[in-house]
Amino acid sequence: MQRRLVISVGSGERETRAMHRKPVHSENEDASFRARKRTRFVVVALLILVCSTISAFANPTVQTRWATYAITGTTVDTILKQMRVNGPNQFWAYTRWYVRWTASCQVSLEINYTIPKHTRRGAMPAQTRIAWDQMIAALRAHEEQHGVHGMNAARELVQKRCRNGNAIVQKWAEQDRIFDRVTGHGRTEGVTFP
Repeated sequence: MQRRLVISVGSGERETRAMHRKPVHSENEDASFRARKRTRFVVVALLILVCSTISAFANPTVQTRWATYAITGTTVDTILKQMRVNGPNQFWAYTRWYVRWTASCQVSLEINYTIPKHTRRGAMPAQTRIAWDQMIAALRAHEEQHGVHGMNAARELVQKRCRNGNAIVQKWAEQDRIFDRVTGHGRTEGVTFP
């Protein structure tokens, strides 16, 4: 017997104003610093490769999908209207995770993210584009945290050998709701535009 529970959460339903600055790196970094950065990159890439190979045989199995919906507006008002109208379930972004398990406690997790993608970034005024990029980075991080809740549910199911599976999944679904309530669907994390 296979069980399935669907959890859906959304972000960014209101407009507020926030600006964040990205760190600026010097273009005059010395050669040894660049070499250390390359070495770190190679090490991290190898770790990711090894971990992804190992995880192919792990329980739970995880499948992640990212989808986008198009935004074409170049003014703040147009972009906000398009996100309200075209966004999933009337949110700017949405994460849906599915946890399934079998009688032998083979657990699988599917995480589906939907976020906006601006198809005409170059046509936006510079200030609008900066605000957009900052909002998208914060929105993506917020939605990924919802995915972490799904992963936590799947891992706890495995740890507890799928006993009380529905209660475990409901516990993590409640964490999604609390997370959205505490962050105002991401607003306190920078999910604001402009």
